Amino acid sequence: MAIELPGNLPGRSLGDDAELAFEALAQAHGDVIVVGHSLAGLLAPFVASHPKVCGLVMVAALFPEFDISAAQQREQTPQIYTDRYHQASVIRHEDGSTEVPAQEAIDLMFNTCTSDVAQWAASQLRRQYWESFVEPSPVWAWPDMPTLAIGCTEDQLTNPEPMRQAASRISGAHYLELNTDHSPMLSDPGELARLLIDFADRADLL
Repeated sequence: MAIELPGNLPGRSLGDDAELAFEALAQAHGDVIVVGHSLAGLLAPFVASHPKVCGLVMVAALFPEFDISAAQQREQTPQIYTDRYHQASVIRHEDGSTEVPAQEAIDLMFNTCTSDVAQWAASQLRRQYWESFVEPSPVWAWPDMPTLAIGCTEDQLTNPEPMRQAASRISGAHYLELNTDHSPMLSDPGELARLLIDFADRADLL
């Protein structure tokens, strides 16, 4: 199941997003593997504490640092993000939200997608509010379960190497790479699906 996190609404906290995820998990039948992509990586390990969750996958994801915000983490470890990201132009609105121009989004997140897919994906982006980015992480300990981290070598938004290093500090976590942009579910969905199925099979999760 895909959970839509309403980052386009003001005042949403990580706790609010977690509540949405837990409500969805309550409707799930059987065991669940949580997959967190990009900004959702801040939330995925917390959601994985749900008793139905048996595995965790982080895809081109931010790894939360316990008890600090993602904004503080960016200041302390700027190399999590690429130089291209740090130079990106964004539209900043008076209400605190931001949006990324279409071509900038394509260059940052959809750069190995086909042109049609990249343009469609950019058209789906909405304004983003950042309350959850400046809120201290609710994750106090990494969930004790099989974990797979997938970095993307052509990612123009986040660097895969800090993600590999973060995964190396997690007991039992495995790190793999895809030769894709920040959005492998769009640029190479078949290969991403293969890795997810292989992870579930190898860990005997489902």
